[in-house]
Amino acid sequence: MSENVDSQVEEVSPEVYRRRRIVAVLILVLVLLLIIGLISWLAGRGNSSDNATATASTSTSAEAFSDFSQRATESATPSESAEASESASASESASAEASESAAASESAEATESAEPTESAEATESAEPTASASPTEAVVAACTVADLQVSLTADRTSYAAGQNPALAVTYTNTSGNPCTVTGGANNVDVNITSGPAQVYNYAQCYANPVEDAEVAAGATNTTALTWNRSLNVLGCNTSSTIRPGYYWATATVNGVASQPVRIIVTG
Repeated sequence: MSENVDSQVEEVSPEVYRRRRIVAVLILVLVLLLIIGLISWLAGRGNSSDNATATASTSTSAEAFSDFSQRATESATPSESAEASESASASESASAEASESAAASESAEATESAEPTESAEATESAEPTASASPTEAVVAACTVADLQVSLTADRTSYAAGQNPALAVTYTNTSGNPCTVTGGANNVDVNITSGPAQVYNYAQCYANPVEDAEVAAGATNTTALTWNRSLNVLGCNTSSTIRPGYYWATATVNGVASQPVRIIVTG
């Protein structure tokens, strides 16, 4: 029995074996092709369903946009849109012209309002010059209407060896400054005994100095001493007065004071 089997096995030739292998390979290739075809068919079916979905969505969106454009067409025709654009342009032009005219009006008003300001500034700047002119004017000389002059002595009587000390005071009682000719300290004192001239201060002691301005309300005082000289006979005389009664009067710019009595006892 084993010998029969071995003989049958031995009877398979290489040719038969090769044919069997070829058939197996062909069957395997067919199976593979079937599998590939099935996969391709499934894939194509999936793509077709996707395309159908995409087409449906596209149709839906197109219908939505179609409705949207249809509403726009119903709300405004092309001619109405053009008219609206033209009216808008006209409105913008009108508003621009109104703005330009308003700007021109504002600039004109600003110019007109600036002119009075400039004229006012010019007037204000001119006023100090006009008010400064009186200051530059020459101050007039003091007169009897401006000055009040007084003379005082340090004593009422003087013994031997005592010289009278006198003080001349003058005040500008006016509201304007005035000028004292010959300087603020250049005043005159005249002393008499009855009608006789005894002494004149300016005759021998006046100094040639510049004029002095006395402000309104200002007061100046000049002090001097009478050495009892009798200068009516000359500034270099050594003659002195005798005991007696004397009258002294001060003058400033021709304005005289009240006489002051001086008693010399020794």
